[in-house]
Amino acid sequence: MTGANPRSVTAEVVPGVHVIDTYANSILLTDQRLVLVDTSSEASGAKILEYLARVNVKATDLTSIFVTHTHGDHASGLAALKAKAARAKVVASEVEAPFIAQEQTYPGPPRPAAHKGVPVEVRLKDGQTHDGFTTLFTPGHTRGSMSLHDAARRLLVAGDAVRTEGGLGPMEDVYNVDPRQHRESIKRIAKLDVETLVCGHGPPIASGAGAQLRDLARRL
Repeated sequence: MTGANPRSVTAEVVPGVHVIDTYANSILLTDQRLVLVDTSSEASGAKILEYLARVNVKATDLTSIFVTHTHGDHASGLAALKAKAARAKVVASEVEAPFIAQEQTYPGPPRPAAHKGVPVEVRLKDGQTHDGFTTLFTPGHTRGSMSLHDAARRLLVAGDAVRTEGGLGPMEDVYNVDPRQHRESIKRIAKLDVETLVCGHGPPIASGAGAQLRDLARRL
């Protein structure tokens, strides 16, 4: 979680991978699937739906809505989008799912989550796959933050495991539940074979992301 993304983009970054610049980025996959990752703030729903219409995607055709973690700038738009995408399964890590569904209240930081709870139909364990993504638990920003790796496309959707706003680096520690664990998670994703990186805050890295992640991990 951090501020808005003045230097992010709303565009198709590489074929079939779209970044929608809202309060926190939402990512749309239109390759062999129709998948949305993260739903930004409640006020961002209209912008996300507007972008879907622009690229001729119907919300009713989405198969999955992944939520990388429970912070409001990633999860509070979920209820409005799920109402338009009733067939899509809501997907999260098994650790984070109770907070996204508001079965439990996430205590923070930065503050207790107050978004409207939405049932999470698919609760993933570390290493499980769903809709073309392998789940990597990347805790430290929140307790159950996850990143999504598509090995075939060398694509990493990192949520808030890292940010590119102001340069590639960790999230600000005021937002991290465990700063040390957050950095260990960055070291984990740096071991992946990645060409393209998209994350919650800041512009995407269309190519060469793996080398940049490894350089960051060496400096932590």
